[in-house]
Amino acid sequence: MSQGQANDWIQRLGPILQGALKEQALLPERDPANLEQVLAEYDLLEFTIDGTERRKQRPKDNEVQKEYYSGKKKAHTLTNNVITHAHSRTVCYLSKTYPGKRHDKRICDEEGYRFPRNSQLFQDTGFQGYAPEEVITYQPKKKPRGGELNLCERFINSVISSSRIIVENIICGIKRCRIVKDIFRNHLAGFDDQVMEIACGLHNLRVRHRHSADHFNLFDFIT
Repeated sequence: MSQGQANDWIQRLGPILQGALKEQALLPERDPANLEQVLAEYDLLEFTIDGTERRKQRPKDNEVQKEYYSGKKKAHTLTNNVITHAHSRTVCYLSKTYPGKRHDKRICDEEGYRFPRNSQLFQDTGFQGYAPEEVITYQPKKKPRGGELNLCERFINSVISSSRIIVENIICGIKRCRIVKDIFRNHLAGFDDQVMEIACGLHNLRVRHRHSADHFNLFDFIT
């Protein structure tokens, strides 16, 4: 199959796949106004927020290049915020797709996320200063300029980081789809956002049908 044929089929079948995932309630929430209600449905109110970037083709326009250039990745990127549920390992919420220059915390401020009361939210230092009302936030402490963290602070940072590793695994699961892992070259309006939503839905599908191995007692097999 040629590259052109593959692109044509992706654009034809993408909306059908998206509709099927929506029918099964596998797509992440996209409207910030509904976020609190969606998160309140989980039994364990422990969530993680993180930003994820994916590379895109270098724009030709100089001004557009500046908007999409990410100093963090040293490349032109697209960025989204994802909110995940640690226990079920599902993607609960996916923000709109923004140019790579947009900061993670700025996206939070613009979209105005609200969480259920007494939720626990794990975040990294990219969300410095982000503290939603009535939410318990956990964030690693930055090393002071010219100083060092004490033993207690380093221990707390390691505990928070070990809890946050789950969201990194979830993002890796999303990026099993090559279209959101490799350099995005499609110029169809809104398609960059659509493929990210589908990738999140496919991750949730895999998680829903992932079963742990059955436990058994070896002595049951001894006659």
